Amino acid sequence: MTELTAELIADFSSPQALQISPDGSQVVYTVAPMSKKEEHGTSAIWLAATDGTRPARQFTRGDVADSGPQWSPDGTRIAFLSDRAKRGTAQLYLIAVDGGEARPLTSTENKKAVEDFLWSPGGGQIAFTSADEPTEEDERREKERDDARVYGERWPYARLRLLSVATQEVTTLVETDRHVIDFAWHPRGTELAYVTTKTPDLESHAHETLIERVDLAGGEPHLVCRFPCAVHALTWSHDGQTLLFIAPAAKKSQSSQVVYAVSAQGGEPRCTAGGETNCVGDLWQLAQGQQVAVLLREGLGTRICRMDVVSGEMAPLSPTSEAEQAAEYREGHARLLEDGRAVLAVVRSTGEQPWEVWAGSGDGGVTELRQVSSHQEHLAGITFGSQEAFRWTAADGLELDGILIRPPDAPQDRPLPTVVLVHGGPYSRWSQGFQLSWGNWAQWLALAGYAVLMPNPRGGMGHGEQFAAAARADVGGADYGDVMAAVDAAIARGIADPERLGIGGWSQGGFMTAWAITQTNRFKAAIMGAGVSDWGLMVQTSDVPDFERELGGSAPWEGIGPHQHAKLSPISFASQAKTPVLILHGERDARVPLSQVTGFHRALREYEVPCEFVVYPREPHGIGERAHQLDLLQRVRSWFDRWLRA
Repeated sequence: MTELTAELIADFSSPQALQISPDGSQVVYTVAPMSKKEEHGTSAIWLAATDGTRPARQFTRGDVADSGPQWSPDGTRIAFLSDRAKRGTAQLYLIAVDGGEARPLTSTENKKAVEDFLWSPGGGQIAFTSADEPTEEDERREKERDDARVYGERWPYARLRLLSVATQEVTTLVETDRHVIDFAWHPRGTELAYVTTKTPDLESHAHETLIERVDLAGGEPHLVCRFPCAVHALTWSHDGQTLLFIAPAAKKSQSSQVVYAVSAQGGEPRCTAGGETNCVGDLWQLAQGQQVAVLLREGLGTRICRMDVVSGEMAPLSPTSEAEQAAEYREGHARLLEDGRAVLAVVRSTGEQPWEVWAGSGDGGVTELRQVSSHQEHLAGITFGSQEAFRWTAADGLELDGILIRPPDAPQDRPLPTVVLVHGGPYSRWSQGFQLSWGNWAQWLALAGYAVLMPNPRGGMGHGEQFAAAARADVGGADYGDVMAAVDAAIARGIADPERLGIGGWSQGGFMTAWAITQTNRFKAAIMGAGVSDWGLMVQTSDVPDFERELGGSAPWEGIGPHQHAKLSPISFASQAKTPVLILHGERDARVPLSQVTGFHRALREYEVPCEFVVYPREPHGIGERAHQLDLLQRVRSWFDRWLRA
């Protein structure tokens, strides 16, 4: 049997960003390693036949970052982003499907990257976004280090631009000083709808966004609507009368995502689908008929449906078999062909089968998917831990779900050392998919002999708005109670050894770890990954302050207190901690700044709590460098072994 090593995890390559060809015969996608060995990562573009008759093949070289492939409307060419000319700065490239060299469409001399792009329906133009190129004054300032940063000056706004594929001439469509974050072509290719925020800062996404339309023939942009927070997945109905998008149900950052519809002529957006017992993950046009495809997260599962644009009624697009409902789709793409056939491609996994591309077709809906890629064959000899749904009841009677992974050949007659892994977000979840990455240690720990309990407490996705809203101004409240109720259930069922309990997680999971060890001494070891210790400080320093304020319930400048955020901050209760803690954090984390764990580490040292503090240079909120991922994974196992197996 092949041994699972940290190297195998760091080198794990995952398919993403897939798109089906206009005739439905092929799917193009990106394959990217989980880690990078140098400053910039690498990725390659692949092609696979949707009927599985030909092996998937690598289409671009893979030693640079090639990403985001899109078919031309006639299916003969693929446009994609690549930093092959200047590493870290992606430009737009075009390559023929039957082979040949890729040629740049935007200048390889540009210093600003292309951020996003879309083919026009006719294929003669490509809309894209990028910031303005540096002026002579900008270059002088950089050269002479005359670069004082003044808030509100020199914002790098993403502009909406139009490129002629034939001449490579570029026109800027929208000149206003607002930041374009999303856009969509009218089905006839006569205009573009787009979404803007006031500034490029993520903080701006929590405030008013505008949806506007601009006619390619000229004239001023037309305001469609205003929305009080970020929207994404902007999509036209096939008749061009309606715009649809995904946004929070409560119009707050911490909220279930749902589908909204608004008249393209302007009006008030209305909620069309999602948010009651499920959450919307993605939305895209099907190319035929008055329907769009919607990806829905429900409980532990995911399904893809056709949604009627007017009524919001759903019909299955993905298979409904019991076996398929036990799988997880991370993302998908679908097309309706002129003959009425539906073609679907997904990035799919199960508890014991890693992520691969699967595809299928059918009349109206797809009844069966087949695997069309083989990127994880190097893991074929590994026997992974057995994964199952874990359900329990909270103290107030709410039925909850999660995942339990037992070690291979785990004994059934005695409880096991158990690690509780709490997901990030908090608007996220553990699903039925494959559980292994640098930041998801489930199978890594299961193969080391641990039972791994992965609860989905309130605040996460998959159960609608009321469930998601429970985390607002009450993190560490009902969600913490849900986690501890799951632990009690695992002990009562003879799964978890109450004397050998560990807890860990990344981001919001890191917060819950820090919170748990300041509220109880039941855990014998803890790993706090990029976790929050002080919600008030998060409002002051995080790149999403409004979101952090929603979770913590208040801001430090709201008088002298007492403040809600102090009541919900682990650092307020550090004197109660006894559990040994391993702290892992990226040096350049803007989401959960390093100050969060620097302060918590000082508090733990003052109260003589056994702790180890590891900072990974250059890393943001996620750990990307290969050497750092290897170090992290080894430390995770070693820490739990030290305290749970002594």
